[in-house]
Amino acid sequence: MAQTLAVAKYLNNLHVKKHGRAMDQMKMHKMMYFSQRESLMISGNPLFNDDFEAWKYGPVLVNVRSEYLTGHMFDGEYEELSDTEKELVESVYKRYDEYDAWQLSTLSHAEHSWRQARKGLVAGEAGNEKMSLTAMKADATREFLRRKGVVLA
Repeated sequence: MAQTLAVAKYLNNLHVKKHGRAMDQMKMHKMMYFSQRESLMISGNPLFNDDFEAWKYGPVLVNVRSEYLTGHMFDGEYEELSDTEKELVESVYKRYDEYDAWQLSTLSHAEHSWRQARKGLVAGEAGNEKMSLTAMKADATREFLRRKGVVLA
């Protein structure tokens, strides 16, 4: 299993290489969410071990947020991702890079795992409930079926 910050650093490096600037924090959280969902979809296992919280603009990883707040993000030493992990993260990056942070936020709001963790909150209300890995697996299954052309009600 990859270190969470190693995945974030790899995503950021892909973004810098393509766009010449760091990935903004909001987009990073969504890319991390979609990377985790992709791993659950392909292998049934999480890519990394940290929990997402269901904030008002979508899933957030508190330790990734902390990196952005330091002003010297991803400077730490992290284990290198395996070739399989790199391929997975690259495929997610290619799939979602064309979308801006707000578009990705909208996509993440359609996810069952995020909506479930926000139960009882009104739109725009702050929240930090942990998102269930079981619910994220359901999102992964839904995405797998969507890609296969199965229409879900």
